[in-house]
Amino acid sequence: MKKLLKIFIPIIIFSIIARSFVVFLLPKVTFKDTHVLERAVTYNAMDFVIDTNGEVIPENNTLYTDDIGRYDFVYRVKKGLFEQPYTFSYEVEDTTAPIITIKEDQIIKEPKEEYTEEDILKNVSINEGTMTIETDYDPVYSDTYHVNIFAEDDYGNMSSASYEVVVKDIEAPIIFKTADGLQVLRGSDFNIYNYIGYGDNADPDPTLDIKSSLNINKIGKYLLRGTVTDASGNVKEWDFTIEVVNKMPKDDTEKEDYLFEDFIKDYKQDDRKLGIDVSEWQDEIDFEAVKKAGCEFVFMRIGFSHDGNLTLDKEFKKNIEGAKKAGLPVGIYLFCYESTEEELKSTLNQIFEELDGTPLELPIVFDWEDFGRFNKYGFTFQNLNKLYDVFRSEVEAHGYKSMLYSSKFYLDRIWVYTDVEPTWLAQYTDWPSYKGPYDVWQLSDSGVIDGIDAYVDLDIMFTDLEFYEQSEVEDGN
Repeated sequence: MKKLLKIFIPIIIFSIIARSFVVFLLPKVTFKDTHVLERAVTYNAMDFVIDTNGEVIPENNTLYTDDIGRYDFVYRVKKGLFEQPYTFSYEVEDTTAPIITIKEDQIIKEPKEEYTEEDILKNVSINEGTMTIETDYDPVYSDTYHVNIFAEDDYGNMSSASYEVVVKDIEAPIIFKTADGLQVLRGSDFNIYNYIGYGDNADPDPTLDIKSSLNINKIGKYLLRGTVTDASGNVKEWDFTIEVVNKMPKDDTEKEDYLFEDFIKDYKQDDRKLGIDVSEWQDEIDFEAVKKAGCEFVFMRIGFSHDGNLTLDKEFKKNIEGAKKAGLPVGIYLFCYESTEEELKSTLNQIFEELDGTPLELPIVFDWEDFGRFNKYGFTFQNLNKLYDVFRSEVEAHGYKSMLYSSKFYLDRIWVYTDVEPTWLAQYTDWPSYKGPYDVWQLSDSGVIDGIDAYVDLDIMFTDLEFYEQSEVEDGN
């Protein structure tokens, strides 16, 4: 046994030493711990080697990352007479969102100039994936609009960006009350700003400046200059005269009676119907007598509204009952002071409750005409047009027809941002000079008719719409 041990122990020791020597001579390599790579990114194969005792030869200069998946990459390591293969395993994933490139952060457009998807694509590009565009751009309204861009690649990665499109405001404010010719009492508590009304298409708060040398304690005429400037720098200037007096003059304006029988003689034709519009100011009305006098329809005020509250016309219930009993087609109008969508919807809900499904042969009419105090409301002409759009939508959703009431001046200047048909035109003249379409024309507020002991407004309803659209008659008003 001792002899055997003497033989084998040296052999074992030699084997251990030899193996250690071989292990020392074998090539080795150590890789980075990174095993997740981004798709389509170029990675140098040698960048993943952090330590080696020989020469590392990768199977390629770069790792494959064109497609998502799991891959094995082989490195050969040489040291002396020895060569050893090593495998580096890695995952390819895609976590990078598409890149959105925007050339210009702000685009300026002229009023009513279209900005199409084709225009957007000239300003925006993405490096991969699918693009989605969202925008509230409306060339009708002078405002700043956002174009929102969304991009998504095939792997669900998403990115977003936005830029502005500005529709320029080139319209000057409009002056509704100029204060020209105003007479004020000497020594009175007078504030000129209460006698001027103005507004703007896009600026809810244009600036008013009055250059004045007015002495309220001294009788005489004073020349003043007013300037209203909106946020875009558009300016409206005017000169006006105010007179300081010792005694205020009496209002001796008198109306000239316009008998309904004369109204019939002047305007009745087969393609027209003649009617009236009434409110509590006419007190009690005998609609049987009104119809017998030749009246063919009637609009009546349901009330007036402010801050979302409807004040019912004192005679409305009697009027609608009396007119329907007499067999007259009926429409109603709302004298409106609202300035917000919420207020208007609240008022309309009260109107619908009051009507309680009562059928109307004629429309429900939006009558907003407090322009002399427009600057007190803190909104724009554009806002007012949108308010009418809300009115029309709500009225029609409840099964009624809608209509806008306004005069020529405001139809030409204010109600230009919405489709105002059908329209009830107010213009007190022998024949309208308004060129737009209208369905009803209010031509007088001094009508006299049997059954009403007060002046009443007179109206013509046109049943042949081509008639008034083609009319060329003008009187300069």
